[in-house]
Amino acid sequence: MSMKLFVARSVLTNLAKSLSAPTATMAQPKRFYASEAEADPEEYGYHPDPLEHARGLDKKMFLARLAGDDRYEPKVYYRSPETTRESPNLLPSPTDNRMLACLCEPDSGHIVFSAIRKGAPKRCECGHWFKLVDVEEEWF
Repeated sequence: MSMKLFVARSVLTNLAKSLSAPTATMAQPKRFYASEAEADPEEYGYHPDPLEHARGLDKKMFLARLAGDDRYEPKVYYRSPETTRESPNLLPSPTDNRMLACLCEPDSGHIVFSAIRKGAPKRCECGHWFKLVDVEEEWF
C-alpha cells in the first residue's frame, strides 16, 4: 500500500511542477521584426558609413584596412630555409624590441614565442636566426 502512495505522490508532484513552472518558450514573448516596407531608409534614414565620420588616425586606419594593409594585424614573414648568424631573417620593427612567434615545424600546432631585441641576432629553438632592423614607424 505504501508503494502505491509513493508512486501517486511522485506523479502528482511532477505534474504540479510541470504545470506551475513556465517553459522557456512560454516565458519569452515572440519578437517581431520590421519588414522592408516598415523600416524604409527614405523615412528613417540610412546608417552612415564609418569612413564618412572618421578623422585623423581613425580614417587612416580604415583606409589602410580597406587597402589590405592593416598595421594592427600581425604580419606573417616567411623565413628563409637556411639561416646563419651572419645571414639571419630580417624583421622590420620601429621599436627596440618585439615579440617573435616562430612556427618551427610546418605541421606543428605549437608556436614558440620569444622576445627579440635590436642589435645581435637571436636563435630560435628550431635553429633559425632572426634579427630586428630599423624601419620608419609610418611604414610599419
